[in-house]
Amino acid sequence: MKLWKTTAALALLLALPAHTQAQSDAARLKECRKLDERIEHYTSLRREGGSASRMEGWKKQLRKHEARFRDIDCSDFRRELR
Repeated sequence: MKLWKTTAALALLLALPAHTQAQSDAARLKECRKLDERIEHYTSLRREGGSASRMEGWKKQLRKHEARFRDIDCSDFRRELR
């Protein structure tokens, strides 16, 4: 009986990473889409113009979102983000 439980637990652990990877990719894609929207938002605001302080604030936010976009390697989802 104990061997059966060990075997079942091992089988569950072996099956888990594939499911977790799919969830991880889906969560990463969701975050990449959100970041892409934010990048577009701040880019649009900067194109429209504004005061120097607003432009700097938007630039800072833009750079922050672009850095996060690179950090989680959103380039893997180029096709999905179009």
